Amino acid sequence: MALLRTILILIIIYYVVQIFTRYIFPALFYNHMEDKVNEFSKNQKKQQKKAAKREGEITIDYIPEKHSGEKQGEGEYVDYEEVKE
Repeated sequence: MALLRTILILIIIYYVVQIFTRYIFPALFYNHMEDKVNEFSKNQKKQQKKAAKREGEITIDYIPEKHSGEKQGEGEYVDYEEVKE
């Protein structure tokens, strides 16, 4: 009798999980993804408005200076002369 009850409980759990994964989980996931898509499209529209340029308009992006002869983490380069005695 206990074996039949255990098998029945396992079958019920299987069907409950199957119903959850087939109907409830996709509905929750769909709502979340729909919100993210709407948020993404709003941000995309804002970026397009910012990027819209008038004809002849010039924009300059900041480009950091490159120090010649200096490598990061190796210290600084010192020029030297050989002295003959």
